[in-house]
Amino acid sequence: MSRLCITLICLCFISFSSFSENMRLNVAQPQKTQYIQTLTLPGKFIAQNEISIGSPLQQQMVTDVFVEEGQWVEKNQLLATLESPVQTASVKQLQAETEKATAYIKQQKALSVQAQKELNRLIPLAKSGVISASEFEKTKSDSIAANALLEASRAELRQLQAQLTKEQSQQDKSRIIAPVSGVISERLAMRGMLSDNQLLFKIIENNQIEFEGLAHASELKNLSRIDSIALKTEDNQQLSGTLRYLSPKVDSLSQQGKIRISLEGNQSPIQVGESGIAMISYAAKPQITLPYSAIRTLNNGIRIIFIVENNTVKQQTVTIGKPHSGLVEILSPISLDIYVVTNAQAFLTENDAVTPVKDSQ
Repeated sequence: MSRLCITLICLCFISFSSFSENMRLNVAQPQKTQYIQTLTLPGKFIAQNEISIGSPLQQQMVTDVFVEEGQWVEKNQLLATLESPVQTASVKQLQAETEKATAYIKQQKALSVQAQKELNRLIPLAKSGVISASEFEKTKSDSIAANALLEASRAELRQLQAQLTKEQSQQDKSRIIAPVSGVISERLAMRGMLSDNQLLFKIIENNQIEFEGLAHASELKNLSRIDSIALKTEDNQQLSGTLRYLSPKVDSLSQQGKIRISLEGNQSPIQVGESGIAMISYAAKPQITLPYSAIRTLNNGIRIIFIVENNTVKQQTVTIGKPHSGLVEILSPISLDIYVVTNAQAFLTENDAVTPVKDSQ
């Protein structure tokens, strides 16, 4: 027999021996894991409550401005003053008229008191007949007239005081006061400008900054089970936050809604309008997982796994969830005691004889 024939016989024997052995396949058991799902949303930092400050007065000129952008102000602090020559003249005129009316009332009160004294003096004389009835009636009329003139003067004074109060109230509005404590985010007031429907200042109340982002409708529904929120600025500053606002509606076209996250603790200064990222972690979710490589997807979209029982492969249909870190969630009921082929090769079929090798997990 030639050397070539001997070689061919040996090769055939080796091949036959190889096919007669079972395939060795790595297997693993389904595992119970705690999966923490995270959601990353881009957004920007905004003022939680930004207050616009103007003046209701017309034709008022800004005479002084006492604050600058970025400055902290206290509630009721004077920010700027306005002035109107017409308003100032009106207040001064009313003040003069009020002083004049007050002096006139003092004079009328003295005359009224004197007329009353004269009437009181003549009453016993009239009763005894010492003076005539006509003389007594004249004195009585003079006293009544003096009292009436006094009351009329007092009514005129009250009217002038009401007008003065109104004008002074308008004049007080020319003092622009901070309604809350916070930081001046915008200063538009300048000396010489008119206040007609002009925005003068903006204040970030208590300098409270928060994060605003957009989330899809499907994501908004799951935000009720948030475990923690981390925020990251463009310069990689790490912050922590709490969900403060969740939009009750979504845009009909984009299917997105706003969320707002308030910052926790003492944070480093952040500029309004600065971009950032919110990393939202949901509460840990228990799940059954297998290696993602253990799943085979058929042409019709059905997912299957290969279970090894008594060194024989069996197929089982499964429903999977989201993959993560090389694993995939198994949604359909599955036993934890089975052994699943970790690499569902295309050549593997039902009832194949195999030798399982436990894979380290």
